[in-house]
Amino acid sequence: ALSYSTLKAIPSVQPKMAGLSAVVEALSYSTLDAIPIFHPEMAGLSGVVVLDGGMGHLLRQKGVEIKGEIGSLERFLGVAMANIDLPHLVREAHEDYLRAGANVVTTNSYACVSRVVGDADRVLTTIRAAGTIAREAADAHKAMVAGCLPPLNTSYRADKVADDDELQREYAVIAETIAPYSDVLLCETMSSAREAAAAVRAAKATGKPVWVSWALSEDMSGNLVSGESIAEAVEALHLEPNGPVKACMFNCCSPEAISLALPRLRAAVPLGVATGGYANGFHIVKVPGSSSEYREDFTPEDYAELCAGWAADGSTILGGCCGIFPAHIAALAERLNSTSGTAEQPSRL
Repeated sequence: ALSYSTLKAIPSVQPKMAGLSAVVEALSYSTLDAIPIFHPEMAGLSGVVVLDGGMGHLLRQKGVEIKGEIGSLERFLGVAMANIDLPHLVREAHEDYLRAGANVVTTNSYACVSRVVGDADRVLTTIRAAGTIAREAADAHKAMVAGCLPPLNTSYRADKVADDDELQREYAVIAETIAPYSDVLLCETMSSAREAAAAVRAAKATGKPVWVSWALSEDMSGNLVSGESIAEAVEALHLEPNGPVKACMFNCCSPEAISLALPRLRAAVPLGVATGGYANGFHIVKVPGSSSEYREDFTPEDYAELCAGWAADGSTILGGCCGIFPAHIAALAERLNSTSGTAEQPSRL
């Protein structure tokens, strides 16, 4: 909530002490010297972190079948089973993002839930396969793995969030299964405060650092899909400075919605909790007159510039979600590296 002009009046902290080795052009060291309130190492980070982009859409380009209504469970089955049936394509997709400049890849286990793949044994098998593939790819590039804790039901539907008993039971299994392959656990595309809180509790129980990311409403209210405010969502997590939840983000929604909501998120989280965003590059709802589900007005360079703006305002975890491809991540990494020479790999969390 404080402007940079106000922050400049506050006693400074040296940027190297804050671990800010990779910054965007808009953040000069003279500006960073004036910001004493953010220490990336306290959030388990070392520098600006570049996430990967969407796996499902990239796998579709590589030949994996995706069908069904956007957000539906049917749409994800092929992506989940690719971990078993087409592991070389999953590995290739991870490596495409790593070569583009991502230093964190998320496990291809978003769809590895019982309502998509079936019985418990199949859930465990697909999650373990996803973890193995991501771990091997990340290790080859000295990168990190974010283990995914996804919605258990249809995405973007707060009314479809399971009851508390199911959330507790299912998230415990997912977290325990993916944790051995992961550097951090990522509770993502959370539609409501209750859903996110349940996923975070299960993730915290593993002892791994935790990131949480909510999906925002597309009505430009700045609220979650559920209609709850960002302040309510953060409050439900009972965050503590230097606690196990290291980052709060937004994902799987329009970049415009994220741009609107990020200032509210930064104002709501305590000291030491990083913020960030990874937006969609496709239309969640069909746009009249458009022949493509992908945004035709959104080039990789456009996305990189948008993320640079988020970083200039203090967010340090940036990447892409559905419809954001390696070309977007390459442009983003290049943009972030343009003033720092080389990108520093984030330390293992």
